[in-house]
Amino acid sequence: MIPTSRFRLSISSRARALAGRLTMRQLLLQVTVPALVHLDRNRLDGYGGIFLHGTTQAERDALLARLRPLCPVEPFVVADIEYGPRDLPEELGCEFGPMMGHAMADDPELTLKISRATGLISRARGFTWALGPCSDLLADPDSPMVSTRSPGARPERAAEIAWAFARGLQEHGLLATAKHFPGDGFGTLDQHLTTPVNPLDTQAWRDGPGFVFQHMINRGIRAIMPGHIALPALDEPDAPGGLHPPASLSRRLLTDLLRHEMGFEGLVISDAVNMTGFCGFMNYYDACARFLEAGGDVLLFAKVDERFFTEMERCLREKKLTEDTLRDRAARIIAAKESAGLLDTPLVTPPAPDLGSLDLPTLADQLVSRSVGVIRDRRGFLARPITAGTRVLHVIISNYSERHQPLLSYFTELLRGHSPLVTEWIDPGCDRLFEAARDGAFDLIVASIAGGIEYGANVIRLHGPVARNMMYGWMKLGPPVVFVAHHHPYLIYEYDAAVDCCVATFGSTRQSLRRLARGLAGIEPLPVLKLWNT
Repeated sequence: MIPTSRFRLSISSRARALAGRLTMRQLLLQVTVPALVHLDRNRLDGYGGIFLHGTTQAERDALLARLRPLCPVEPFVVADIEYGPRDLPEELGCEFGPMMGHAMADDPELTLKISRATGLISRARGFTWALGPCSDLLADPDSPMVSTRSPGARPERAAEIAWAFARGLQEHGLLATAKHFPGDGFGTLDQHLTTPVNPLDTQAWRDGPGFVFQHMINRGIRAIMPGHIALPALDEPDAPGGLHPPASLSRRLLTDLLRHEMGFEGLVISDAVNMTGFCGFMNYYDACARFLEAGGDVLLFAKVDERFFTEMERCLREKKLTEDTLRDRAARIIAAKESAGLLDTPLVTPPAPDLGSLDLPTLADQLVSRSVGVIRDRRGFLARPITAGTRVLHVIISNYSERHQPLLSYFTELLRGHSPLVTEWIDPGCDRLFEAARDGAFDLIVASIAGGIEYGANVIRLHGPVARNMMYGWMKLGPPVVFVAHHHPYLIYEYDAAVDCCVATFGSTRQSLRRLARGLAGIEPLPVLKLWNT
């Protein structure tokens, strides 16, 4: 077990010496973690780390065998690991949904068990740095990049859930990352596209997101990711534009606040530097230099090519970046690798665990039993369970349908397990729905509303032409309509009058849909859940 107290990054003489021997090009590489999808796989270089999210074990093994000889120091192997083990064998029959499900379950001990399994599996797969958990409070229900990734809206409970997940990762040797300092989730702007502003005053920030991040620091988080989010209450505007900089470009926020006042000594990794919240604020290369000078350590998704080296050398000549800063950041990164055992020779990757011994299906069942439930039933529709004779229309209304369709059609088959009279319609249009409801063609309509978080899409709600399915008032014409919020649960706000009955999964998986289908059939009661913002 690791201690749950503040992480102290001790920079050893070995780390200093290794950093001191790096050339300028190697120093610049050491402070970068590019994503494999942005690289030419035939022209790899000695990066400080590499983002391999979404790769198979065979792909990782082959790529790292080619990459490691190019690296003067063992690279971090990085992925978004935000809420549970992924890519589990299909025969295991279980999946884990996003962090909002953990928040609704409100059981830090259960989250810790899941995170320990996640850490064990992820470390055995070769990952050494997890860009998770998301530690943002969901203050605005329509925040496009927080939503189901959030550990809650109540600071004390959100902090406990977020730390429970981080702790399990770190117990198995991964760096966990609290993100996105100083706190996303307080508006509807997306930092992929612009620089959002956290509107809180000083005290509200300290009582809210500041409390969560301080809790993570005090308990021992090893890395923090600043978002490309401004915090005017604790910062000053840039001259001459008069705009407040994102935290990722603010020395006041990264050094004065995060490091000096809050006492964080671990690694600071930027959010993706290709986001407009970062490089739309100022010149891309100048922004990379300014992040390092402001107190940052690692540039995530840097575009590492010959132009990158040329431009960073310009920043050095123009004193926008100093060699001392580069060597200090490289020494800190190497020290973090040393503390994680990554400088050991030979490097040992833990053996793959026996997945059966981890009892993952039981953990997944425990999570969904507490986080799949009823968020509204004004007219008692759920008191009428699906039976073998119930004529059910399952209508699918989904953004990004190509991604979600297989899972939603799986839900159709689950419903058919309780009634053979289930019909599936996909994006039928409001006229067809009106006629079906008016003419009594079905005894029950189950309306699946889907569309998970999509970066750079600027919205989390149902949107675009598919949203027109919600027109014409078909949900008020007679047959009961049960809406299913498969991802974003706050459609009861937007469609307050229209939606009389709504159940939510907070990020559907096969596991959660099996639980939901049994609930709609009256086999297992669905708990009544209360959204934080209602």
